[in-house]
Amino acid sequence: MFSLWLGIAALLLLAVFVLCLPLFVSLRGSEVKRQDSNVVIYKSQLRDLEADLNAGRIGAAEYESLSQEVKLNLLADTQDQEEGLEQTHDQASSKGKWLFVPSVILITIVSVGLYIKLGAENELAITQLLQQSGQATFSEQDALELIERLDVQTQQIPDDIEMWYLLGRLNFDMGRFDQAVVGFTQALQLLPVDSKQDQAVAMAQLAQAQFFANDRKLDAATQSLLKDVLSINPNDETSLGLLGVAAYDAQRFVEAVGYWQRLISMMPVSNPNAVAIQGGIDKALEQMTKEERAQIKAQEDAVKPAVIQVTVNIAQEMVSKLPKEGDLFVLAKAENGPPMPLAVKRLTVSEWPVTVTLDDSMAMMPALRLSQFENVVITARISKSGVGNAKPGDIQGVSAVMSSQTKRVSLQINEIVK
Repeated sequence: MFSLWLGIAALLLLAVFVLCLPLFVSLRGSEVKRQDSNVVIYKSQLRDLEADLNAGRIGAAEYESLSQEVKLNLLADTQDQEEGLEQTHDQASSKGKWLFVPSVILITIVSVGLYIKLGAENELAITQLLQQSGQATFSEQDALELIERLDVQTQQIPDDIEMWYLLGRLNFDMGRFDQAVVGFTQALQLLPVDSKQDQAVAMAQLAQAQFFANDRKLDAATQSLLKDVLSINPNDETSLGLLGVAAYDAQRFVEAVGYWQRLISMMPVSNPNAVAIQGGIDKALEQMTKEERAQIKAQEDAVKPAVIQVTVNIAQEMVSKLPKEGDLFVLAKAENGPPMPLAVKRLTVSEWPVTVTLDDSMAMMPALRLSQFENVVITARISKSGVGNAKPGDIQGVSAVMSSQTKRVSLQINEIVK
């Protein structure tokens, strides 16, 4: 911002200089022209006197007298012009001095005012504050200033979707939930009708803001909004979590468990929220009636168990790249789901090929079983570091997407992890 204002100041000084320059420039051009005219008249008069002398109309003495008179007249006229020029210059300079300071002030006020009103100063300040928002030095006062500037921006450009969304997000983070509702509502109304994914994000944020603004309660309208989000994005975590809360509060425990199991299935085990959600699931299960528990068990029994037999071999060109010490990891991940494996087997291999079985018993969490997901991808990886996560230099093979009900699959290790 400092460089911006420095540039504005330089341009203002240039404008003032150009504007005031005529006040300090002497109008000597017209005076020079007048002197040139006097010289021409002087020469013409001398030629006339010489012609009269040659014609005998005047004598030599009279010629000398008249010539001297013409020269004196020219000298006197030149002196009068110079005195008048100095007086005019002094007057112009005096007026220039009086006009200079007011002109500078007026131009500065008008220019800066127009820039703030019509220019991008506010937008530049918003950009700068947003860049600072991720830093430890970003204070609550900075956040309030950013909110004020976003308010101004949305008034100047009412159809700026991004600014409305930022206004909602920042107010939500500041605990100003009513103002957050306004921001998200405006952003949602301005989104194009064909921007379904963006609409889903805005609706989820709006519903969350309404939930907190309504003292952590979901009314029917907000629940309907969350269900609309899931119709666009079935894996929206905010909607699954809040609908689970609403179902639990209404003592619809089976429904609550259903939402929360879907949610926890997409979370890494290390996610601290996963522990809290699992706690909510356990609590709901404890409060269920026998009939409801039987309903949950029937739903689980209806899911066919997944058992996939995987035969792993190594490509001939990869044999020379086998590490002297390395573990084979065979794992299954959901095509669209959590990043952690649904089933994993670790073993040391001395002969190829090798066959392993992946099934529901290897799930890291109850809601993350192979059978819970329609499609999966199998990976066989030889790890030099001894950990299952891919590292540069590991060698692996990856299957095509397959049904979790697939019984047998063959996989070849044929690539180096970059």
